[in-house]
Amino acid sequence: MCEFIYPDAHHMRHATLYRRWRPRRFSEISGQEPVVRTLRRAIETDRVSHAYLFSGPRGTGKTSTAKVLAMGLNCVQGPTPEPDGTCDSCRAIINNSSLDVVEMDAASNRGIDEIRDLRDRVNLSPVQGRVKVYIIDEVHMLTAEAFNALLKMLEEPPEHVVFVLATTERHKVLPTIVSRCQTFDFRRPGVPVVAQKLKEISDAEGIEAEPEALTLIAREGKGSFRDAEGLLDQLSSFAEGPITTALVRELLGSVGTEVLLETTNALFERRATDALRIVDRLSNEGKDLGQFAGELIAHLRTLVLLQNAPEVALSEIGSEERGPLEEQAKNIPTAEVVRLIEALGEARGRIRRRGDPKLELELVFLKLARNYTEPSVENLLSRLEKLERAVESGEIRAAAPSQETPEAEATDEETPEAGEEVAAGSREPEADDEPEDDASGEGERDGAADTRMLAARWEHIMQELKGRRKALTAAVYHEARVEGFVDGVLELSFPEAFYVDQARKPEHSEPLRELLEEHLGTKPRLEFRFGKGTEEQERKSPAPVEDIAPEERKPEGAEFSRFETKEESEGEQEPEEPSPESAGSNGIIGSQREVFEIFREKFGTQEQHRGS
Repeated sequence: MCEFIYPDAHHMRHATLYRRWRPRRFSEISGQEPVVRTLRRAIETDRVSHAYLFSGPRGTGKTSTAKVLAMGLNCVQGPTPEPDGTCDSCRAIINNSSLDVVEMDAASNRGIDEIRDLRDRVNLSPVQGRVKVYIIDEVHMLTAEAFNALLKMLEEPPEHVVFVLATTERHKVLPTIVSRCQTFDFRRPGVPVVAQKLKEISDAEGIEAEPEALTLIAREGKGSFRDAEGLLDQLSSFAEGPITTALVRELLGSVGTEVLLETTNALFERRATDALRIVDRLSNEGKDLGQFAGELIAHLRTLVLLQNAPEVALSEIGSEERGPLEEQAKNIPTAEVVRLIEALGEARGRIRRRGDPKLELELVFLKLARNYTEPSVENLLSRLEKLERAVESGEIRAAAPSQETPEAEATDEETPEAGEEVAAGSREPEADDEPEDDASGEGERDGAADTRMLAARWEHIMQELKGRRKALTAAVYHEARVEGFVDGVLELSFPEAFYVDQARKPEHSEPLRELLEEHLGTKPRLEFRFGKGTEEQERKSPAPVEDIAPEERKPEGAEFSRFETKEESEGEQEPEEPSPESAGSNGIIGSQREVFEIFREKFGTQEQHRGS
């Protein structure tokens, strides 16, 4: 047990626990055995370095170890690794009143002037002890000029000076500084070590606490003695009786191990309703759902460690929690636990970016409980490539519209009879079996799935065009109907030839093709026609639309005009556009074309100025 010396009892009563229980001897420093052993040996053999660099997480004892080193060097009984703590030098260091131990916070004294002032005092001899010890905390906060000034002192230090530099971010300290110091890495102590320290403090202070409650406090300290001791001090003031696990969870807002076990089982067993009810219950109780997500991830991490590295997990959990956790770890496969962790990690990230915690948890719980996964783009592309290769090689001749997109897994061993069955099953039986002549029907069967997909999303594609400031283009193609999409050729039909003329223009066709490339993965060729027409009329069409004079075109029929590329169409003769003034000269709009002309007259110039 530690022994403490204070000027009066009044000071002791009002000091916080972590200040009263700061180590005064090397034997009282917990969790840093390699550091303690090396420093003790250095004092015993009179081989103390002129500069040390202590690095590690906050609250692990860096500054306390530096003060114990200063006490051992200046104790009346020393130099000794076990200072008595009763001499005037030790008492002054404990009470922060020693003139031979100078502690400076580099976070608030980071400039060149402060280091220069320190340099002027370095040459002064010790006032009371043997050595002057300069402790510079958070040394990584110094400016570049201050580092250079400090470097000069470390290169040529007086014999009676020892520097102890402490930092939580060693990578920010200049390499030239690090190279002139003996470095010690302070490790983050495990939960059992911190819990044992808390038990020692609570027994000495007369604080009644449950062992599980101390374990929970130690875990919340996250490897910091100072934070854990501060939380114990807060709970001792808050509690009217013993410190219980329920009291600790109430103060921390924790949900408890039982809820974490219940939630994990509900997700693993695909009980979506129970998982959602847990979220609703915790929300009604006022729990922090973001903190709950973090606790659930930590719980799942413990399960993974129990399955793969039990010694690591057991060092972080209390003995009272071990049984239920080990039982759950046996029942849930590691792959399932990893799946839960990854999904919850993404949800927690969205919550941190100011997402609605309850909504994010409900969505991720639904996905996890129903085994929902986002479709893989790579898998879809792979299947599409296999299908294209199979079609090109003739392994697949046709596909029924009601069937799913086939995967090209046919081999050379496939018999002709099997191929004939596939082809026969993909078309309706007719008296005259001439599928080659029915090009339109064959295209519908080959591209049935893509055609239905495009037709269903056409309205959405038009909205995307409007969102890209292509309102005129959207107005043209909004009248179109998707007739087929086969071999990279998209067939569109329009109610009037006027829309075909407009659709062929590069300023309208190119934006549509670029947008379709984003959806389909390839830029399609476009074919246009006006009117519903029939297959017989299509076969009798004497020429495509672009070869017929505008005045000779008729709205009926199924004439097509293929649009290959922008360059090919630039040299073509575009039909004369009707004048906007001709639209409704008597004040009455007579056709859809007049509506389009009025729209273009009103909005076309503004759209071009905005970067159409």
